[in-house]
Amino acid sequence: MKVLIVADKKSDFTEVLASCSAETERISFYDAIYRDLSVYDAFCILPKECGEYLDPRLREKLERENRKGKRVFLQAVRSFHDHLCREPEGTVRMRLIYVEPESGAGIPGFATGDLLDDEANRMSVPEMHLEDMTPLLIYKEHIIAHIHTDMGREEILKEKRYGLWKCGDSILWAAFILRNFNEARFGPRDRWQALIRYLVRWITGGVPSRMPEAVVRYGTPEDVDWPEVFEKCRREAIDRGIAWLDRMLIDEGRGGIKEGIGHNIDPDGNQAVLPYFRTDCTGECAGAYKMYAYLNGKADYASRGREMDGMVYGPMMIREGVCSGMMRWCMNSWSVCYQDDVARAVLPGLYDCLFMGDGSRMEDICSAMDFLVKTTARDGLRIWRTDKYDMDEASVAALADQEHGVASAHYNSYYHAALLLAGKISGREKYIDTGRRGLETLMGLYPETVREQSETQEMCRLVLPLSILYQVTGEEGHRDMLYRVAKDLQRVRHPFGGYMEWDEGYKASFSRESLGECSLLTKNGDPVADLLYSNNWLPMGFAYAWHATGDEWFGKLWRDSVAFCLRTQMHSENPLVDGAWCRGFDMDLKEAYAVPHDAGWACCASETGWTVAEILMGMMMPDIMDQSAG
Repeated sequence: MKVLIVADKKSDFTEVLASCSAETERISFYDAIYRDLSVYDAFCILPKECGEYLDPRLREKLERENRKGKRVFLQAVRSFHDHLCREPEGTVRMRLIYVEPESGAGIPGFATGDLLDDEANRMSVPEMHLEDMTPLLIYKEHIIAHIHTDMGREEILKEKRYGLWKCGDSILWAAFILRNFNEARFGPRDRWQALIRYLVRWITGGVPSRMPEAVVRYGTPEDVDWPEVFEKCRREAIDRGIAWLDRMLIDEGRGGIKEGIGHNIDPDGNQAVLPYFRTDCTGECAGAYKMYAYLNGKADYASRGREMDGMVYGPMMIREGVCSGMMRWCMNSWSVCYQDDVARAVLPGLYDCLFMGDGSRMEDICSAMDFLVKTTARDGLRIWRTDKYDMDEASVAALADQEHGVASAHYNSYYHAALLLAGKISGREKYIDTGRRGLETLMGLYPETVREQSETQEMCRLVLPLSILYQVTGEEGHRDMLYRVAKDLQRVRHPFGGYMEWDEGYKASFSRESLGECSLLTKNGDPVADLLYSNNWLPMGFAYAWHATGDEWFGKLWRDSVAFCLRTQMHSENPLVDGAWCRGFDMDLKEAYAVPHDAGWACCASETGWTVAEILMGMMMPDIMDQSAG
């Protein structure tokens, strides 16, 4: 068997083809025009861009060989024989669904309804559907399912966007770019490898002897359940995480830090960077740097943390007028204030004062708290956000006179945590009163709080604020609230160590959605952990609960949550991801995989603040507390 691969560069797919028993040769598209194709038994055509037309000289020769019965595999080619495909379009909001042919001669190991995701790809699907076409993969939007949809064969076939199809017995055609399936981190990994093996066998008659190693590896090969190994791996994970943050700094921290990396990965494996400054991410990362410096005696990291604080409490803070003390959200939303984002930006400064003896930012923090308190409703909750252009003395007074704010832990509970710590440190009772009232309002409704992503998210968000509430008041009722939430959370713990997304009654705003911002939840029981909205809060939350209660049960929960983070940290030769954590992790597959519909923060995204810095601070907090006590 002699196979000609027409491709201008090597790729994952060409390397897999070369590993099989067939004789393979790769040449460029230009050279193929002048090559005698009659000496080859099969052809694999891999253009650089989606939707390219073949040079007529090459096309005429290739079609002639195909009419002899020789097999041709086409990747994202626009036209061949009488078949024509549409203009290319993006696939980022679409998913591939497998459909078994009526003949049963499909892809081994696949069942109708199995899902595959090809990240931010491009596709050129058939314009015309001729009688000799047999679809194997179909593109469809808005698939609310995790790894398999129960949609029936006939319903799937109503969608005419073929992603992979056969034309007779001698043409196999993919609408999308698949040549670097490994670099582009198509998921699930094992399902894509099965598909690639099928393609290779169809083209060459043989099976590949090897598959490329994963671009991203997760966790550590060592057993982190052993205390000595746990401590070693924890220190290494912190070092790797801080090194990743270093690569995201803006002007070495003087301009803050980038938001992180987005979900979108192009067909050659290039991942989008989220390059803009955000106040919350910068404040959280400043906290991670200062903790790291405190524990390791690294003055340069303390300096970077202070530089980032200079952005948070400098240009991002309004100093005059009715909005004095308001903290700006980010560069493009200059006049927007989210209380949760403010809280996460200032909590590190409160940790500085409480545990590391640095109260230099307390005046600024109190100014931020004063603005938030005066725009808080009577029940201790704020509305989801406030906008400067809406604010005057009358509107501020009207907000304070409202009976209810948004009863959501996502929007309010970390605000209460910041209030309580600011009150504990400053002695200002209005902060403690407001924080207490707000958390008691939320717990009076719990578990029926207003959910955004999931019920799991609301529980994870409450652990830290309730721990601080109990520390500040010492009341048994507040202690009971903390234990209630922490115990409820154990119901959704997965054996791998993380907490599954769960939403009883599917009441969350973004649960089972596919437009705009979306949760990772498709069905209760899916083995998906969210490290942007849920699991990322737990190392810090359990560390503080352990500190506030002295209960070793919380110490074990902290170690378990950190061990989960050790098992999910990314290791890669690619510095863009090495040392970070991604948003969505499938705890059965043990890889980044979840429904990809979110507008910008789907499963492969990594936030500098929300995810990486929060996990790092939670990993370090017990050491900070121990040194403070010592």
